[in-house]
Amino acid sequence: MSKKAKEVVEAAPKFKQPWQGFLSFSAIIILAYVSYEWFFNPFWGLFTKMVQSNAFVVYTYFLNSWGRADIGLAYALNNPTLTDLYPNGYLINWSSFFVLGIIWFLSIAVLARPFTPSTSRMRKQPWSGIILLILSLVLAFITWYILTQVFKLSSFDVVTLGTMGFWIFPIWATLFNYWPFIPRRPGTHALIRGTIFIIISWVIAFILRWIFESRVWGNSFMTVAQQYAIGIGNPFATYLFVYPLTTLQPSEPYFFAISLFLSLIVGNTTISVLNLFPSMTQPKRGIVNFMIAIIFGLILWGILVALIAPSYSSIVFSYTGPPPYTILLSYPYTNHAAIAAYLAFPLVTLLAGQLTFEMWPWSRWTKNGNLLFVILAYIIGTILFVIFMVSPGYASSITGANLFTSVSGLQTIYLQYWYLSLLTSGNGLAVSTYVVFAAAFEGQGTLLAQQILFSWILTVVIFYLLIYEGFEHWPFK
Repeated sequence: MSKKAKEVVEAAPKFKQPWQGFLSFSAIIILAYVSYEWFFNPFWGLFTKMVQSNAFVVYTYFLNSWGRADIGLAYALNNPTLTDLYPNGYLINWSSFFVLGIIWFLSIAVLARPFTPSTSRMRKQPWSGIILLILSLVLAFITWYILTQVFKLSSFDVVTLGTMGFWIFPIWATLFNYWPFIPRRPGTHALIRGTIFIIISWVIAFILRWIFESRVWGNSFMTVAQQYAIGIGNPFATYLFVYPLTTLQPSEPYFFAISLFLSLIVGNTTISVLNLFPSMTQPKRGIVNFMIAIIFGLILWGILVALIAPSYSSIVFSYTGPPPYTILLSYPYTNHAAIAAYLAFPLVTLLAGQLTFEMWPWSRWTKNGNLLFVILAYIIGTILFVIFMVSPGYASSITGANLFTSVSGLQTIYLQYWYLSLLTSGNGLAVSTYVVFAAAFEGQGTLLAQQILFSWILTVVIFYLLIYEGFEHWPFK
């Protein structure tokens, strides 16, 4: 076979769309889920730190040592997400790491990628993709270590900062088309061009974080007091965490910012797919599209705040009597985490259609096809959100969080009241306490499953989705 014929054969795709897209996306999901089960599963993952101590032991310790079972219950119930004891532990340590991995992929593969392919061996697949994967993970860990260990940022801070970066980093390629280097200085070295874009993006991200940390919620007594109530060194302060009149969740300020910037990210992605005003010159086109994306994202966020953010949080409240009894109290609050949970599904759908399926078959109809794809992506994303998060709610079984009550020991706490009711011929207070604890603990497991699933989708799945783009659909193309 001649050299020319060999090049033609190698260039021909092994699988055409949509089969290439199905194979690629299936590989992405499998790799992401294997990574989750191997490293991040809440109970047997190598990197997990969810069940830091047995809930029954913690509950019994506070009950016997201090006579304050309610404090022990608060620690036990909130153990998986209590960032006061484990500020960089599970659930959010791996989320912060992977969101930084996304940022570094964008930095290396998108902002610093040469405009023309290189003839170097390292640019061929799978070597190019492997190098990109390793560099993204190594730089993500270095950045994570500096931010969390040197500058003492919590992992929630890092996730928030990374989400803000995820909004800014891609726009230089997707909306501004590398202006001003194209068309003015197309010969600029990739490292120089990428470094300039990366520095600008990090500066903007840190400015945004400063605005939100010190201006948006920094002056709010309720937000700051509640967010750091459990970190003031007084074990009784934990009681504030479950006090029925407290209307804010400790993570609520972070999810406020994360949900807002995720809406803006979805807005950027949507506008980049629609590819508005193709004949307009840069930077005017980038600025106009960026403004439209911001308006679209804010409108989307406002709609979701009105539709799915209003929620109720239930807590166990113990009265010492006489006689002592336990009740389940609910209080309303704005759950911005629900917005992030919803946005995860249309965002992945948009990215999968744009990257792995290469806009098949919508590219045949240009603008109209792009609009139809965007509409379909939101419909598919909404359906997936309902199936996994609402009804029938497969998040618990997929993430393994349905094991939460039994493995952590929470199940032991409420089963002892069931046993007590049997010994006392159906004692009403024991039965009531059993029902209250069972409802609260099982509900906590469901909430945990939802948090795990959308965190996994927004970080691990999207990271692999982007990384696989760095492999250029190898080996299916």
